[in-house]
Amino acid sequence: MSPNALPARPRLADHVLARRHLVGEDERILLHDVRTGELLQLGAREWALLSAADGTRDVEGIVIAAAREGAPARIPAAQAFFEQLHAAGLLAAEDPAEEAAPWARATAATTATSRGPATPAAPADPAPDPGARDPRERPLEVLPDFSLHCDGRGSCCRIYASILFDPEEAARARALRPEVLSGGARHERAFTPERGAWPCAASVVAMRDGRCAYLEGGAGRCSLHAAGGPDAKPLGCRVFPTSFIDDGEAIRVSVAVECACVLASVGRPGGAPLVDPRLRARGDLDERLDVATLPDRPEVAPGVTAARAELVAWSRRLAAAAPPPDVAAGLFALAAAVEAEGLTGGAIARFEQPEPLDPAALAPWLAALHRRAARRAREDAAWRSERDLARKATQWIAAATFALAEPDLLAALLQSPAPDPDRERFTLRAALHGHRLLGALPLSLALRDRAVRLVVARALPLVCAEAGADDPACAEPIALVEAMLRGHGLDAYAADVARAS
Repeated sequence: MSPNALPARPRLADHVLARRHLVGEDERILLHDVRTGELLQLGAREWALLSAADGTRDVEGIVIAAAREGAPARIPAAQAFFEQLHAAGLLAAEDPAEEAAPWARATAATTATSRGPATPAAPADPAPDPGARDPRERPLEVLPDFSLHCDGRGSCCRIYASILFDPEEAARARALRPEVLSGGARHERAFTPERGAWPCAASVVAMRDGRCAYLEGGAGRCSLHAAGGPDAKPLGCRVFPTSFIDDGEAIRVSVAVECACVLASVGRPGGAPLVDPRLRARGDLDERLDVATLPDRPEVAPGVTAARAELVAWSRRLAAAAPPPDVAAGLFALAAAVEAEGLTGGAIARFEQPEPLDPAALAPWLAALHRRAARRAREDAAWRSERDLARKATQWIAAATFALAEPDLLAALLQSPAPDPDRERFTLRAALHGHRLLGALPLSLALRDRAVRLVVARALPLVCAEAGADDPACAEPIALVEAMLRGHGLDAYAADVARAS
């Protein structure tokens, strides 16, 4: 068969995410190609055709199956529709091996879009040392002096692109709330596949105006929690915002600073622990939890690696260091020191007493983030509801980075004291404890990236005030920036800077 010919039994490729969104009562299906970032919007009829394309039917069989679901189509029109998808690279190859290799490469650089613990992408564990301790015995090392006070307002349930349910969780949700999107009768009315087409291991709930369909009206409360208690929610929701990473010595248990409740909990005792205090080691954790593995030799600067144990020890020293007067300036200074000196004590000394941030050094980073945010804002305006928090937050970030392109404004912002220094210090502490600075980027670039995020967060309240925004998510701009960059792929701006430099 010609490589350009339509597969005889077409199905959606695994690198394509299909997501159902309701804007008011208008239903839209978005296909997101994670390799390119491109979006394609479908109507209900086209989605019915695509849902019937499970890799076992030819186009004629797909048309028959779709007609049984109330979506009649003519065979020539269906043929043309699938040829369009194939030309766009959205259909799976006839030979699964042809798709597997590029998909494997793409996933390594793709930002996670599911809600739940977000940990650095990592390769498989190195070959085990016969004399090494059983990984299941590694102790849990929980972020100290922190407990979570959740306000139950659902900010985190209305900003992420995907909320995952496993088959049991989806069945329970449909039984508890059968009226939601009429999902009690048919699974596919409330859910789409996690990746590609049916069947799949996990499903993603539909979003209404950017919110999980199972959120109650204006109060934003989880109706699954209300109907069946906390265990009625999917595991990712119950665990969020806790993260887990195996660094070869311990399981670091930290928190993703992506929810307003996290920063609102800083310094407040008496909240919920990140994990049950009775859990002591990795083997005590639910086996379904995503426990990432720190790479054996993380990249600390472009083209330069270090042993994992060396970096873990350095991370502990940095966490114990005196906080700098300006965390963003400290991170930028530390990045330059790591590139010049490696993981030395001198680098940490430069972190503790940094030079003021240079607006010219920040400018290319802010410009790259603006380009990403402005592009996403244009795309979102074509299909997202005006009530959608993700749409509004993208506009705010685009506006903040545009404003900071003015040198005098940026210089004035950098000369002013940070509005929430305790929040900034906690954000860094949580990232260090959870090794969240180690991922797709070398450590030195990740440090600069985190500095830029803090600077943008400092500018965000001015933008929200000018826009008249009264969303509770605006109360914690650092969390809003963190959630948007990871959850909606805006963090790819840092790779844009790296490629351009």
